[in-house]
Amino acid sequence: MPGIARSEPLVRFETFELDTRTGELSKDGSKVARLSDQPLKIMLALLERPGELVLREDLRKRLWPNDTIVEFEHSINSAMKRLRQALGDSAENPRFIETLARRGYRWKTLVEWVETPDTSKSPPVSTDHDLVGKRVSHYRVLEVLGGGGMGLVYKAEDLKLGRRVALKFLPEELAADPIALERFRREARAASVPDHPNICTVYEVGEYEGTPFIAMQLLQGQTLSERIDSLSCAAMPLDELLTMAIQVADGLGAAHQQRIIHRDIKPANIFLTNRGEARILDFGLAKLSDIEDHTESPMRSTTNPAPQGCDLSLTRTGAAIGTASYMSPEQIRGEKLDARTDLFSFGLVLYETSTGQRPFARASAAEVHDAVLHANPVSVRSLNPTLPAEFEVVIEKALQKNRDYRHQSATELRTDLERLRAQTESSRAQASQSAPDLTRFSRPLLYVAALVLLAVIAGLVWIGRRVTSPSKELKLTQLTWNSSEIPVRTAELSPDGKYTKWWGPGSDHAQCECGSRLHLGFQ
Repeated sequence: MPGIARSEPLVRFETFELDTRTGELSKDGSKVARLSDQPLKIMLALLERPGELVLREDLRKRLWPNDTIVEFEHSINSAMKRLRQALGDSAENPRFIETLARRGYRWKTLVEWVETPDTSKSPPVSTDHDLVGKRVSHYRVLEVLGGGGMGLVYKAEDLKLGRRVALKFLPEELAADPIALERFRREARAASVPDHPNICTVYEVGEYEGTPFIAMQLLQGQTLSERIDSLSCAAMPLDELLTMAIQVADGLGAAHQQRIIHRDIKPANIFLTNRGEARILDFGLAKLSDIEDHTESPMRSTTNPAPQGCDLSLTRTGAAIGTASYMSPEQIRGEKLDARTDLFSFGLVLYETSTGQRPFARASAAEVHDAVLHANPVSVRSLNPTLPAEFEVVIEKALQKNRDYRHQSATELRTDLERLRAQTESSRAQASQSAPDLTRFSRPLLYVAALVLLAVIAGLVWIGRRVTSPSKELKLTQLTWNSSEIPVRTAELSPDGKYTKWWGPGSDHAQCECGSRLHLGFQ
């Protein structure tokens, strides 16, 4: 939900005043609190539409616009709790913010937006950018790269080693939350366990003014999500797709071998570097299965408590954790998860990259979940007939709703993809060999063609001369003559063409040699 662009920096309601530039909340002229990023965004969304219902989905899009869902219920409830504490409000008997169960929130009191020329206030500040230009440990923060539900990411310079890195900070409103804090630390542990070229490298975990951060490899390129957007709903070229898929499957295999389940595989968490490498990002939801298997059983007996020191609330029983469009059926049902949940999510990614469409695209998260559980996606080859039939088989196997029918490991999936790539390359080579190789005959054919062309030209010239040359003029030559008293009645040419015979009125005749001009008279 986009906010309403306003020029008024102050907003007043009852005895409160909020500076929208700094997030400072005052009551009766005295500062009460300084709202952090998420509570401030929620409050502004409500104040911009007083008396109207603001849907939870609208707030999700405003707070996390990149389609990231990380414990959404917990995160928004935590931000709302902080906001109510600052206002002295309560959910049970609301004075300012009314909760409509499972729908959203409504601001109840009158709101006045005030434009003031007071320049004594601090300049506009975005809490997302507070660290830019500052030194954090032995890093100098350069710029904001982005952020999601579990952290803000900055570009920074390592002052010791002289290299550029990415620093990921836990959002301020979650820094005091033990669940979010443990998830953040878990990301660092999970991502640092497998040393693999297809997993983003974590350098260290630190803390700055009480806020934890992770220093990780700074990658140059684009996410798979951005690559898909650049194709404008078209399919990714098969060679590029297979290369990416094999590398991601290899990275997942390395994580799974360390008993790490990612649980949020999606295009936004796969990075394509400028060197053609695929890297898996964001292990914020990763489950260290050797420690936490017991935490996700949907039916846990109270007679078998967890080992001492393990917080069962870190992974809530029955909670759907992940991104709605890329969850596995068992993830949606809140069941105990294993590595095969990542393979289903990756199957959804392969479907989208090979067709340009999501297999379970629906209007809401609830409808997506229902489709994942009960519907079958459209055949990939009906959307992209150029795909090999074997590739369709691989995707269909990865998307089996019963995990026992899927690939049982990332290694098995990678093997199928490598076999498919080998078959594709072999078919391409055979097609190239079966085509006639004209290169060996190109020079002789060129000579023959040149000779034929010269012959045709010569023939045309000869015919042209025959047609255009003037014919000789025929002239009559008188061979002999007689007086009018003795006329010639008939004449004939001898068979050998040498003589002519003449007949007059009688039967006598005379002859002369052709070409002669002798006069032979009749007797």
